[in-house]
Amino acid sequence: MTEDKENVLQPQRKNSGKGARGRRRGSGPAASGGVKEGEGESGKPRRLAAIRPRISIEELRNAYKRQASTPQEEILPMFDPMAKAQESKGVTRGRTGLVYDERMANHRCLWDANYPECPERLTHTLDRCQQLGLTERCELLPPRGATEEEILKVHSRSHLYLLWNTKDEKDEEKLETISSRFDSVYVHPETYDLALLAAGSTIDLVDSVMAGRIQNGMALIRPPGHHAMKTEFCGYCFFNNVALAAQVALEKHKMSRILIVDWDVHHGQGTQQMFYEDPRVLYFSIHRYENGTFWPELRESDYDNVGAGRGRGFNFNVPLNKTQMKNEDYLAIFHQVLLPVAYEFSPELVIVSAGYDAAVGCPEFDPELVLVSSGYDAAVGDEKGEMEITPAFYAHLTSSLMALANGRVAVIFEGGYCLESLAEGAALTLSALMGDPCPKLVDPITKPSLSICESLLNLIYVQRPYWKCFQYQGSFSVHEKTNGDAGERHIPTLSYLGNATKPLKYETRNCYPVQSQEDKEKIRLKLARLKQDKPPQMFGNNRLCLVYDEAMSNHHSLSEKEHPERPERTERIWKSLKQFGIIERATILKSRYATQQELELIHTSEHVNLMTSTSLLSEQELMSMQEKYKSIYLHPKSNDAALLAAGSLLQVIDDVCSNKSLSGIGVVRPPGHHAEQDHPHGFCLYNNVAIAAKYAITHHGYERVLILDWDVHHGNGVQHAFEADPKVLYISIHRYDHGLFFPSSEDANYDQVGSGDGEGYTVNIPWNKSGMGDAEYMSAMLQVVMPIAYQYDPQLVLVSAGFDAARGDPLGGCRVTPECYGHMTRLLSSLAGGRMVLALEGGYNLSSISYCMTMCAKALLGDPLPSLEPGLVPNKNAVQSISDTIRIHKKYWTALSFQVDLPVEDVLCQGFGGGAQPVESGASGSEVSSCNVSPVSTPSTASPPYVSAPSSPDKILKNGNCMDNGASPQLVSNSERTQIDSDKMDIEVTPNPELQRSVRNRVKSEKAASASVAEQRDVKAVGNQKPFGSAGNPRMSRRKAGDQGGTGESTDHTSTPTRPSRPVKNVGLMLRAAASCAGLVKGATAIVCSENACEACSKATTQHSGSINEILKQCKELKLLQSCMRLEPRPASEEEVLSVHTKETLEGHMQKGTCGKSPCLGDLAMTAAGSFVELVSEVIQGNVLNGLALVQVSDHNRSGNQIISNNYINNVAIATQYVLDNAGLQRVLIVNCNAQYGYNTQNLFYSDPRVLMFSINLNDDPNVNKGSVDRQGEDKGLGYTFNLNLGTDSQSKSFTEGDYLAIFHQLILPVSYEFCPELILFAIGNDLVHQSPAVSPLIYSHVTQMLMPLAQGRLAVMLEVGSAMDVTKDIAAATLSALQDKAVKLLPVINENTSEVQGMVVNMISVQQATWRSLKQHAQASCNNVKKQANLPSAVLYDEQQRAVKAFDGCVTTPTHTLCLAYDEGMMEHFSYDDETHPERPERISCIFQRLQEFGIVGRCHRVKARLASAEELETVHSAKHIKFMSNLHSKKPRELQGMQNSFESIFFHRQSNNAALLASGSLLEVVTSVLKGESRRGLAVIRPPGHHAEKNEPCGFCMYNNVAVAAKHAIGTHGLSRVLIVDWDVHHGNGIQHMFEDDPHVLYVSIHRYDNGKFFPGSPDANYNRAGTKKGKGYNINIPWNKGGMGDGDYMAAMIEVILPVACQFNPELVLVSAGFDAAVGDPLGGCKVSPECYGHMTKLLSCLAGGRVIIALEGGYNLNTISYCMTMCAKALLGDPLIPLGQGLAACPSACETLNNVVSVHQKFWSALDLKSKGMPASNQKSKKTTKQSPSVDLVDKSPESPDGKTGLDEITSTLSQMSLSKEEEGTRTAGGVPDVKMEEDGAVGGASATSAEGLNTFLLTEFPGAESMYAVVPLQWCPHLELVKPVPNNSLDAFSPCEECSDLSENWVCLTCYKVLCGRFVNEHMLMHGVTEEHYMVLSYADLSVWCYSCDSYIHHEILLEAKRAAHISKFGEDIPGL
Repeated sequence: MTEDKENVLQPQRKNSGKGARGRRRGSGPAASGGVKEGEGESGKPRRLAAIRPRISIEELRNAYKRQASTPQEEILPMFDPMAKAQESKGVTRGRTGLVYDERMANHRCLWDANYPECPERLTHTLDRCQQLGLTERCELLPPRGATEEEILKVHSRSHLYLLWNTKDEKDEEKLETISSRFDSVYVHPETYDLALLAAGSTIDLVDSVMAGRIQNGMALIRPPGHHAMKTEFCGYCFFNNVALAAQVALEKHKMSRILIVDWDVHHGQGTQQMFYEDPRVLYFSIHRYENGTFWPELRESDYDNVGAGRGRGFNFNVPLNKTQMKNEDYLAIFHQVLLPVAYEFSPELVIVSAGYDAAVGCPEFDPELVLVSSGYDAAVGDEKGEMEITPAFYAHLTSSLMALANGRVAVIFEGGYCLESLAEGAALTLSALMGDPCPKLVDPITKPSLSICESLLNLIYVQRPYWKCFQYQGSFSVHEKTNGDAGERHIPTLSYLGNATKPLKYETRNCYPVQSQEDKEKIRLKLARLKQDKPPQMFGNNRLCLVYDEAMSNHHSLSEKEHPERPERTERIWKSLKQFGIIERATILKSRYATQQELELIHTSEHVNLMTSTSLLSEQELMSMQEKYKSIYLHPKSNDAALLAAGSLLQVIDDVCSNKSLSGIGVVRPPGHHAEQDHPHGFCLYNNVAIAAKYAITHHGYERVLILDWDVHHGNGVQHAFEADPKVLYISIHRYDHGLFFPSSEDANYDQVGSGDGEGYTVNIPWNKSGMGDAEYMSAMLQVVMPIAYQYDPQLVLVSAGFDAARGDPLGGCRVTPECYGHMTRLLSSLAGGRMVLALEGGYNLSSISYCMTMCAKALLGDPLPSLEPGLVPNKNAVQSISDTIRIHKKYWTALSFQVDLPVEDVLCQGFGGGAQPVESGASGSEVSSCNVSPVSTPSTASPPYVSAPSSPDKILKNGNCMDNGASPQLVSNSERTQIDSDKMDIEVTPNPELQRSVRNRVKSEKAASASVAEQRDVKAVGNQKPFGSAGNPRMSRRKAGDQGGTGESTDHTSTPTRPSRPVKNVGLMLRAAASCAGLVKGATAIVCSENACEACSKATTQHSGSINEILKQCKELKLLQSCMRLEPRPASEEEVLSVHTKETLEGHMQKGTCGKSPCLGDLAMTAAGSFVELVSEVIQGNVLNGLALVQVSDHNRSGNQIISNNYINNVAIATQYVLDNAGLQRVLIVNCNAQYGYNTQNLFYSDPRVLMFSINLNDDPNVNKGSVDRQGEDKGLGYTFNLNLGTDSQSKSFTEGDYLAIFHQLILPVSYEFCPELILFAIGNDLVHQSPAVSPLIYSHVTQMLMPLAQGRLAVMLEVGSAMDVTKDIAAATLSALQDKAVKLLPVINENTSEVQGMVVNMISVQQATWRSLKQHAQASCNNVKKQANLPSAVLYDEQQRAVKAFDGCVTTPTHTLCLAYDEGMMEHFSYDDETHPERPERISCIFQRLQEFGIVGRCHRVKARLASAEELETVHSAKHIKFMSNLHSKKPRELQGMQNSFESIFFHRQSNNAALLASGSLLEVVTSVLKGESRRGLAVIRPPGHHAEKNEPCGFCMYNNVAVAAKHAIGTHGLSRVLIVDWDVHHGNGIQHMFEDDPHVLYVSIHRYDNGKFFPGSPDANYNRAGTKKGKGYNINIPWNKGGMGDGDYMAAMIEVILPVACQFNPELVLVSAGFDAAVGDPLGGCKVSPECYGHMTKLLSCLAGGRVIIALEGGYNLNTISYCMTMCAKALLGDPLIPLGQGLAACPSACETLNNVVSVHQKFWSALDLKSKGMPASNQKSKKTTKQSPSVDLVDKSPESPDGKTGLDEITSTLSQMSLSKEEEGTRTAGGVPDVKMEEDGAVGGASATSAEGLNTFLLTEFPGAESMYAVVPLQWCPHLELVKPVPNNSLDAFSPCEECSDLSENWVCLTCYKVLCGRFVNEHMLMHGVTEEHYMVLSYADLSVWCYSCDSYIHHEILLEAKRAAHISKFGEDIPGL
């Protein structure tokens, strides 16, 4: 084990400093070389400290020196988790209580002597208990009657009085009549008194348990109670005994967690109903159901009834849908559901409704307290239960519950009607309560029935939204196509065949099943075989035997006194056993030496002789000899000690196997499980446990021995000894770390199952990371160990009890508590009749191992165990390990039958689904969940140290055990849950909107209930928000009769609340909007028009009859109408017209201007206005997503022969006023493309800030045109009117599509995103269309698409039909295609804008920038009049004739699928061997795919088959040398791979890396092929490893092959494309893509990335804005480099709209590829930016306007699993055409982003005319200087801070400053002459686009290049941690930052302890500070390298004002000055 340190492979990391490139070469081993075993590694890359438990012996010396010098009695436990073990001292097993009263036998049926519920049930049971001698061993409790007050706690007064009235009633007929009113009830004159007696006795029993007078107990009572309801007798029951006792316990003892287990074969509906909404009571019922046909035939008995309100998730029904269920079926229920949930719930009391009617022969089938409704009608022979549970099995069920609730278990007698089976089952239950060993199960355990498997999977499906323990069933989408492997999938169904009708009168005689004599005889014979022939064996003081010999302490290291395996280990254990009184309660055995014959049962004679010879060797010879072996030391007395260890253990085996003792413990050393047959190994000389197992087989004749090895190191020696022997089942739970943890052998992996006859008898459960705790070990026990062990049925259980996985162990690095070892021991004690032997193996923390072994001893003695922490949930890594083990072993062990995938959709239409809850991927799940224990608690998906979440004391108080109201955390319902970590959300969604509708009302009510705490908790996405206007306009939509409309997709288009306006304070809030849009899917498109008009009216307007009919005809031919929803046109109402017009105008149309000719019959203008209002109304109600209104406007109306002109009706204004008045909208955007009429609408809303209007005019009226630019609105509406003229001379008609695009890109879109409209009205006027013949109709499709991302897609387009009919119908078809998200042809190529429009745009920016920040900080804010380059980019030069307008001839070939998806789990096989928390980890793609499933997206996609890219395809961008290098990786060993990866920048290698990389590239190529062949319109590739950093000749930055570059070359070379656009929005510059295409004019590469003036990865000047390409590719490379962190939505949208879209439209690509890295997203640990998921959706939607919609998204970076899953989901929804969540109001770029965009424009306007607006009149004050500091980046600070009103920079600002500042002494130019850094003040805050204040982004900072350390990740420090109290004042107010390590004098990487101020080296030197922190519990340390502070306990960086003193002292020492700004 000493080699563990050398076995650790250190990862290279993607860093944020460019200096790493120079250092990496030659820093590691040669690429082809490895590291020899046992040798250290040179040139280890450094990284900041984090806890690493693999520690060598040399580094332990100092810790053990201190421990050895401290008197043993003064040593305190190292960790708080030992407190529970300490408190259990003196807590021993109490007596078992028993309450009964023979008078209860008086209750009988007077009219039917054969009634099953008969007195003999009680008398037979009592007789059997007395025969077995059980009653005299119990504490007999006096029975008593319940009081009226007690009964009324759960029953009504009328219910009580009804039964009271029957008291002493002598009229038998009257009693029978009363009985007939109730189901299965008879009433006796004494029933009232006896029912009170039963209830009172139950209450007293529970009260005695809770008061501690007894340990547990059983109530043998009748009549039973669990069917009794509040106001109704039922099923032999009158008062609900269990419910009464539970209610009293809740009130009297203030209980908050009670577990009721009801195993009666009949469902206890009465108990269920009473606690259905109470989260304090978890009710678990196992009952016969048979799809509702078995009594009580209630629908509420099925599995989907999970509770209601706050009790939702706390009701479990296990419906048994067939008879003859056996022991294995009930075992599966306990192991798969009940026990995992119980350990997560952690009850305080367990109550068992113990019915025994499921037993053989029956004819029917951190809790604080456990109550058992103990019905025995499932037992063998019960004629009611018809199940086959053997009586002995009830003892096993009871035993498993006794480990819960500190042993507080109360069993309440319920059903059971086969007298023999009932009596036997009840007696053995009582025996188990008294601690007797569980009897042997006669029948073997086989595979659970198919029926129970289905029932349990159904139950897990509905409960896993509430309980995190259900992690072992995968997820799938029902929409996915299968490949014939659907056998591993299960789709829950519901089937109710019962009769819910209640009769007026129930039968009272012969109403029960009767068995035949033949059946009775069979049952009698079976019971005779099963019946116990003698009382349970009484062991008394012989329950436990112990062996120990001090002579074993003679074995110690000659050279290392502080060696971990030292004599004090056994000495401390023995002392602890004495202190806890264990020794005096146990039998102490005499030790002995093992004989050579016994040793040779396992070992070779040569090995034995060699070890014997060691006693004759000198110390020098011994030290020389020990070097030949791995982790071995030898002493002259070593062999004697080893012989004593092996022989003493055999003494225990003899004592247990001869039944002298029930169990035993061998406190022995040296350990043994590593020792091989022919040599010692890993501290072990002889294999003690292997010898003991073989001895039990050969000397005691055992055939089945189970060895459980829970030592943290794999027991290689034991496995090798028995891997071919089926007589020994070896199960090991150990750390493996992918083969890097000692003993570092692949034999320890889960796929090693044994060989030969022993195949399947070796079971390895390998942990692949540190930090595993109680949750993980208990999960392994319940999911794997116990199911296999019960099926194996061992005769003896041996435990290799190493305790080096315990908390505080220096070698194990895990977190198992002592009480967890006790619980595991208790679970195992039910096997082999209790014959169990523990043998000490490892464990090297003296405090930990002493408490651990003591807890195991107490478990074997039957003492109550401390409860484990609530919320036990295994982490993600453990779940994977356990799942892998199950997958391998389920073919050997049929008990492992539950690893089946379940659907993510709500297939039951009841609000279930969504997949298993994500769990913590970092530390132990028990650690994470300890303060959040509800079944709806929220996990974390981040992995420290890369992502750390802020925490605060108030959050801990709310979620911990000290809530203000005294209630426990379980009482906090889902809707009231406060979030612990806003970064780490578990957001559940219902992906299928059609399945949502049945739960709409429930979801709304739950959301209303949670509104008060919505800002504090994680949200559950439902997607059912109320649409705008749904309450404001009750009028139903008017649709034409018989017109179905719709698109085939859901038309239930709903809206979500607008995302909170800036500032947004945390990640959780920024993800909430994305989480809430699961049900927000693409809705229908409506069309409204009046195609019927009289000939006169039509001709008067259009000079062509029936123009609307022509439009409809063309749209129909193009198949555009079939998916539209047709609305009925209507005239506008008087109220609607008068809202904007005068009464005179109205009268002119309604009275004078009515056309009376058919089919007109009305005014066309009125119909036009009303129809547009109708369309708008449908849009805002959510009935349609968008729509088109074709209106035929006439400026004439006829009254007789009189023509009335100038009675214009303003359709847009009427519709706008309508939504403002009726729908309550606050932000409406109007885009009016009309040559004449814009002013009318402007005037109506000129002072209204609710309406933002853009009027695009073409008017030659000089009065109108004069000063039009200055028309901005007035009063509150100032700035909300934009008057845009395309030209002053309408006759020239010279404006182009480029003019339209310039207006939209530079004005409309930036301002609209800042405005954030709720509705868009787009009016296309006839005159403008008629007068713009040079403009292609396709431009209207394009601009429509650009508007659709806004306002959640709520867009109403009005097209005025006029004289230009041919053009109009083309525009209508193009616009309708865009609204339906149909593919259209590419736009004609645009080269430049007209000068008039350029000037107008620049002037408008100048005029309006005072109102709009998006214009003030605009990409054109400092544009220069640069002379355009003569030769524009050659690839886009076209003959002018190609720009001629063509008639719109429809969409391009309609693809079969909207979106194709590529994903393959094979890409997850690439991962880091040595750093599982590496950011680029496999879960990145799996979490994305899961989120896509949850949102129902996978089912809507076409899945393309993943494939490997070929060498030929790769060679289009990569060299053959690189491809060959990658292909050789699979043959390398891990050590060789480590040496190779150190030669590259931020790369790790795995044997499967090349295969995964080939899959990534090949899958993307398949997506490209699908899109370009017309099979799919768009594509999504969820692939890894990423690619954009990969260079031609080498991998780089996590990237192997350049996936997107390969795809681009494939599109050009294979599919013949000539223009491909690549947009790279990964936060890191895509150096690889740029270098591959920088001279290629066929590829336009645009990258938005962090640059930080060259300090951000990859740290190359190639990423700067001035790199525009080379040779023919000059101008085709555009870099948009951010020079600071914190960039958000405003910055990215500005770059997209103002730079990328203009250039892209001019480039006119044929395909758009997106290198979609999401590491600029909010919460990402590397990026340090704050882009929201919905912003990525908007960018995707805008790009979809290009290339005819052919857009492909390919995953690159992004390392916050939660965030990237939402980001990719938003992109997918955008590609599918779903409406998008609005971005926040006030969206604008920050000054730093504006400066970057200005620089980009200044460089590229010479290449792209779309960027050259020729600055006119821009104020100088707004022009930013383009001068940048080359040597040192300036430090951006804010001038206003809430924390610093005086203008001084506070601590938060200092931290933010560090992101831009180098602390290197050697770097020049970093300070001014005065020593203060050059500071540049910004006007509007540091976080662009995310907040206008400085409060944003304060948690994230970038650790840049520091002396002596590798550049680091961006990290998110905690703002508070509980260990800040350990920080002491700085001694003498000074520190020496250049002090050497006080232990080893190293100077390279030192830390100072902030408690004692010792200076020690870091983890990459000798780890002395790590050891100091662990052993002294001084957790807070400060790095002298970068002045960061780390907490060893929290595993995170910390940032708090308390630390400022130490940081300042270190800064002054290191740099000679105080921290700048202080």
